[in-house]
Amino acid sequence: MKYFIHRIILFSLPIIIYILVAVYIDPYNIIRTENNAKLNDLKAKISAKLNYPLYKLQKFSNNPTEVILLGDSRTDKLNTLVFDSITKKRTSNLAYGGGTISEIIETFWYATAVHDIKEVYIGLNFNLYNKNNNMNRVNESIKLKDSPTSYLFSKYCFKSTFLIIRSLITKEIINIEKPNFNKIEFWKYQLESTATNFYKNYQYPTDFHNNLIEISAYCRKKNIKLTFFVPPTHTDLQDIVNEFGLETAEIRFKKDLDQLGLLYDFDYPNNMTENENNFTDPFHYKDSIANIIINEIVTDNISYARTNNWANRK
Repeated sequence: MKYFIHRIILFSLPIIIYILVAVYIDPYNIIRTENNAKLNDLKAKISAKLNYPLYKLQKFSNNPTEVILLGDSRTDKLNTLVFDSITKKRTSNLAYGGGTISEIIETFWYATAVHDIKEVYIGLNFNLYNKNNNMNRVNESIKLKDSPTSYLFSKYCFKSTFLIIRSLITKEIINIEKPNFNKIEFWKYQLESTATNFYKNYQYPTDFHNNLIEISAYCRKKNIKLTFFVPPTHTDLQDIVNEFGLETAEIRFKKDLDQLGLLYDFDYPNNMTENENNFTDPFHYKDSIANIIINEIVTDNISYARTNNWANRK
């Protein structure tokens, strides 16, 4: 019997140690509020990148705001401090790297259930407006938030905890999303591989469009300001749409948004999108461009965006 108990203890010890360490690190702040500035910084750099929805939804639950941003990595680049300085309101950026329209929709309803929302800004590009682009990490993240046990034994908690401890011990700067290419190589890869994967099996997203109609109707009913914007991409990427013969589908996409709320369209050939120096890759603009976007969609002081009735503007 003693031998059996001894074996159980030896078997359980690593699990107990892991639980204690994971609860202390708590990479997504599900168990407790983090007051250690160093750990908060590491969580933002490591945990968030491994699971954007889990990190951001928990952060919003702990500290909700009346203004939210939704979208993918392009909207994620918008600095909430810049937003706050203009609107004089607190803003939460609930956009996710690799985000999908399905996740945008799910996050909207989650946020409105948690807090009274007054303003919503949705960044949406044509490459996301696709029936086949339907990945959704938000459902899983909500379930993990609601179950501390499942969270502690999830792959996200385990890997984040390990990487944070490694960084603390070795002082290593861990960059989760750094591409293994130089800029020229990555630019080519984004055009030839990533863009192709988005457009080769395009189908009009009827269900997603209906979901956005429901969001628009809800915002009108609740007097929520709903703003859509199409973030700028480089003209090299815009040309891929034409190569796949999807010009008409893209026009329909923008007209759909135009009917749902305020629309600011930055994604067309102009001085901004033709300049490669404004982008890190064909999909993603630099911080200086992000600030231009914020200023235009918040103040309506237009220099680049095509606004509602965009098709009638020159």
